[in-house]
Amino acid sequence: MVKTKIAKSAGRFGVRYGPHVRRKIADIEGKQRLKQPCPFCNGRAKRLSKGIWLCKKCKKKFAAHAYFLEKGELKVKIVKEEAIEQKEEKESNQAKPAKKKGRKKSTKSKSENPKKL
Repeated sequence: MVKTKIAKSAGRFGVRYGPHVRRKIADIEGKQRLKQPCPFCNGRAKRLSKGIWLCKKCKKKFAAHAYFLEKGELKVKIVKEEAIEQKEEKESNQAKPAKKKGRKKSTKSKSENPKKL
């Protein structure tokens, strides 16, 4: 008797869609059902919809991968964003904004200005 492979979560499709598609779906759904770590506080993140995640601990909502969070990649993006923000803050502190020259109001009243015909 031949030993069959375990279908995992893709077993609900039966023989439809082919073995490669069912295998890919089973792999993705297996990763999706694991507890996902929050990149900000290492709490638990919950998937709200495609690519939208909410951390249960720090209550931050963020965008990331659609099905599961990759640990190293997201932290690198966060570090890069923080570095960019710090650089922009330094540049804005160094460059003082020039004062805008406003339109000078005339001190003459309307009665003093004769109308031209």
